[in-house]
Amino acid sequence: MAAILIVEDDGLVAGHVARTLRQAGHTPILASDARSALQEAADRPDIILLDLGLPDLPGEELLRRLKSRPETAKIPVLVITGRREAAAQLRKTEKGGVADILLKPVSGVQLREAVNTALATQGELDADSLRLARQRQRELILHLIVEGPDPLAFHVSRRLCADRTKTRGPMSADALTWTEIAEWGMREGLLNAEQASLLRRVPLAGPGKTMEASA
Repeated sequence: MAAILIVEDDGLVAGHVARTLRQAGHTPILASDARSALQEAADRPDIILLDLGLPDLPGEELLRRLKSRPETAKIPVLVITGRREAAAQLRKTEKGGVADILLKPVSGVQLREAVNTALATQGELDADSLRLARQRQRELILHLIVEGPDPLAFHVSRRLCADRTKTRGPMSADALTWTEIAEWGMREGLLNAEQASLLRRVPLAGPGKTMEASA
C-alpha cells in the first residue's frame, strides 16, 4: 500500500481515481488545487498524481515548485492530463522530472501499471532505515490500540486484518484508510503530525508487500 496524493479539480475524475487506487490497496489523498496540494505534499506521500489544469496555478508551475523543494523533490510525479499539447511539451522540457505522463481518459489498468512502475523505481530506503520506519509504525499502531478509545482500536484492528488478508470484500470496503485513522489519532491527541504522516504511509516495503505489524 502507498499513500498517493491526487491533485485534480474535477470531483468526478478524482473520485474515480481514488476508488481505483483503494481497490488496489493504496491510500488516496485528495487535493483540488495547487495550494492544498503543496500542503499535502509536505507530508511526503509516496506518489503524486498531477492534473495540469488547476484553478489557482498551472500544473506545470506546481510541478516546478514541487521539484524545487527539498522535502518534495524526490517524490515521483505522474502527470494525468487531457491536454495533449501540454503533455508533449512537458515530455520535451522535463527530461525525467516526471515518472510518466498519461493522457485522459485513463483506464484502471493503465493507472495501476503506472503507479506500480513508479513505486518499483522510486529511491529505496536502506535496510536499516526501512527497519526503523517499520518498527516505528508498529509502535504507533500498538499505541493507538492500547491507548485509544474502543471505536478507534476497533477500526485499527479492522484495517490491519484487511491489509493482511488483502481482502476486497465488505471488510475492506468498510475499513477506514490509514489516513483516516491517522487523522482520528491526531484528534484524540495520540499522534502528532509527524507520527500521523508516518502511519499513513503503511507499508513502506513497496508494492505487493504488507507491513509485518502485530498488535
